[in-house]
Amino acid sequence: MSLHQIASILAFLVGVMSIIAGGKAMQGWNPGYSVLSWLPVYNFAMGILTLIPATLLWLNHRYALAASITTLGIHMLVLLFLLTTFRGEVAFQSIAAMIFRLVVWIAILVLLFFRIRTKI
Repeated sequence: MSLHQIASILAFLVGVMSIIAGGKAMQGWNPGYSVLSWLPVYNFAMGILTLIPATLLWLNHRYALAASITTLGIHMLVLLFLLTTFRGEVAFQSIAAMIFRLVVWIAILVLLFFRIRTKI
C-alpha cells in the first residue's frame, strides 16, 4: 500500500467519523455536554466534503495536496474561531475533536511530503 493510499484511508475515516457525529447531533443526540447549534452542521458538512480529498488522495490526483491543505486550513480557522469568539461557550470535547482532526490532517500532509520526497 502506498503512502497516498494510507493518507486517503485516514482522510476517509476522519470524514466518516465527522459525518456520523454531526449527523447524530443534528438528529437530537445529546452527548452530555453543551453543543453549539451550528457545530454539528459544520462537522457533518465537512465530513462529506472530506470525501473529496480522500478520493483525490486515493487516485494520487494532482489536486490531492491542494485539497488536503485547504481542508486543514478550514479546520484551523474554525478552531481559532471557537477558541476566540466562543471561548467559554464551546465544550472541551468539541475543541478536542477539532484538535484531533487537525492532527490527522497534519499526519496526512506529512505522508504526502514523504511521498513527494521519496517518490513512493
